[in-house]
Amino acid sequence: MKRLLRAIIRLVLILTGFLFIFNLPLLLGIGKDSVEVNFNMFWENVKADFQYLLQIKDAMYLSFFKELDISGSYKYTMTILLGSLAVIILVAMVMAILILIAPKKVRNRLKSGVNLFEAVPDLLIIFLFQFFVITLYKSTGLKFLQLYGFMDVKPYFVPIVTVSFLPLFLLLQFLIRVIIEEQNQPYVLYVKAKGMGRLRTLLVHIIRNIFPLLVLQLRTIIWVLLSNIYLVEFMFNINGFNRQFGNVIFRGGDFASLIASLLMLSIPLLVIEAAGWLISKQIKGKEVIGL
Repeated sequence: MKRLLRAIIRLVLILTGFLFIFNLPLLLGIGKDSVEVNFNMFWENVKADFQYLLQIKDAMYLSFFKELDISGSYKYTMTILLGSLAVIILVAMVMAILILIAPKKVRNRLKSGVNLFEAVPDLLIIFLFQFFVITLYKSTGLKFLQLYGFMDVKPYFVPIVTVSFLPLFLLLQFLIRVIIEEQNQPYVLYVKAKGMGRLRTLLVHIIRNIFPLLVLQLRTIIWVLLSNIYLVEFMFNINGFNRQFGNVIFRGGDFASLIASLLMLSIPLLVIEAAGWLISKQIKGKEVIGL
């Protein structure tokens, strides 16, 4: 009941934030010689937009939204998002464990490499994938990867790998840092004194205890993924949800359609946070994480 109430409050705050942010430009007006603050116009437009959102029974409600290919495009974008997230978590965990159990000299070099790759721009990765696939096709005639989206064809492998690159190293860098910090905790020193190996200590104790921090870090990872997916869909000519969202913005979509699109982009964050909380509760046996 408590978490349901918190979810409702969060939803109300999200909607309130949308209303205020979208009408914020109306708060400031340019006068003859100065900038004029107009609270009345700002407040009237906020109330008008709020009343429009309540007109659910209106036949024209979400009319523009219903004309778009929302179902197919949203399913595709969420598939890319969830697939990338699964790849990132799995690969980052494995790489973090391998790096931390490696000899000290090797570990330091690998950590430097992680810091280097984490700074690589997203657009550079996209261009490199395009260059690699096109060059391979021109040189060998081999076309084993679908690069661009045409008609109903939608690539999966290349977008997932492309959007996962930067968030993977971002999460890996975070995991290495928190695991190293966790290794200095008294319970880790205690299990080491009892003769437990480094790998078993990582898998049995440390990973379980840093899981709440991992869930919190996923917020940042998801937003980075969403921004990367937007770039990939644009660069690879893919008819994903971001293109439909662009249609709402640039082709005169109504305010309710805009809010609906933004809420749909927020759903993955809320769902993954809730799933992370449930998993954390099962691991710890009690609620130990506040999302």
